[in-house]
Amino acid sequence: ELEVANPRDAIKAGIALLTEDRQKTGLILDHSVAWNTSLVHLSSTPGPLVNEGEEKRLVGHYVDALGIRTPSIEQIARNLSGGNQQKVVLAKWLCTDARLIIFDEPTRGIDVGAKQEIHELMVELARQGKYILMISSDMPELIAMCDRVLVMRQGQLVCEIGREQVCEESILVASIGGTL
Repeated sequence: ELEVANPRDAIKAGIALLTEDRQKTGLILDHSVAWNTSLVHLSSTPGPLVNEGEEKRLVGHYVDALGIRTPSIEQIARNLSGGNQQKVVLAKWLCTDARLIIFDEPTRGIDVGAKQEIHELMVELARQGKYILMISSDMPELIAMCDRVLVMRQGQLVCEIGREQVCEESILVASIGGTL
């Protein structure tokens, strides 16, 4: 059991949240890829000074590792495609070495190619031992990506559907109050 009173507590506990609306709550659009990527990491480092060389190395590592298409780490986040913006948000949280990553509508508003890349990144993170919690209203995405689906209605958990039973029908039945 974990008590989380604020975002700082969640970060210290190894929890990251990629919010549903990356442009309003995931990024600061008028700042650079570097600034957005290192924002949370820098807030948790001791001391008032920033090691710019280390920051550039860290950001460069995640730009390469996640395949963020940007001409430079100084590129303004607003000028990136939706998929690349989402990768910058992910990079920001990977810098914190989070163990649980909550993806809230991870592929909303991005093209099919970027969607596939985000899915591949999520699978790779799970292979690395990270815990992935995906919140999605995209039923095909849930069916393709999830080991199990938890259905909630009015803030309450109403059903857990195992991998073998995950299909559109079982999710719909559970979401309207039926039994499987």
